[in-house]
Amino acid sequence: MVYNLVMFTYLLILINALVFLMIRANKLDASKMAMSYYSVSVNREYYRLLTSAFAHEDLYHFLSNMISLYNIGTICEDAFGCVRMLAIYFISMLAGKYLSILIRHGNHDDYTLSLGASGPISGLLGAYLLLVMYYYGLQGLSYFVRPIVSMILISILPGVDGTSHICCLAIGMAVAYLMIII
Repeated sequence: MVYNLVMFTYLLILINALVFLMIRANKLDASKMAMSYYSVSVNREYYRLLTSAFAHEDLYHFLSNMISLYNIGTICEDAFGCVRMLAIYFISMLAGKYLSILIRHGNHDDYTLSLGASGPISGLLGAYLLLVMYYYGLQGLSYFVRPIVSMILISILPGVDGTSHICCLAIGMAVAYLMIII
């Protein structure tokens, strides 16, 4: 079996770690990196779709996301290759987060801030789920019971942007599907 070099997962973790340390040292302001419907759609601060995925609220938030990124990122990078994994990560991040704030807008959730890498990590999970189902059919779903149940349980916790998780997962699946058929 040939294994691809999984350097971009480590690079993403390093960038997240540097941003986390800069936030802790008060060199960056996480609230100015986080996104909301108001900040993105009304103020047109589109950069927040990107920066929000690299800012984390606290050490637990950061570590849980980086462990998840390591676990699913290395698998996806090996399965899809470096460039395609990055494409899935960033497309699911940008499109999934934007879609989530549009959905939440109808629920009078215009000012709630969202941050963290869990959205694009969900996109990677969705991409890998689709890849496994493509090759193994419904039998492949058995490999995803724990990760999907974990994601659902985390997504329904207070203060967690579950809409972003679902939207990024769906976008990740769509991007992976396009990669498989093209």
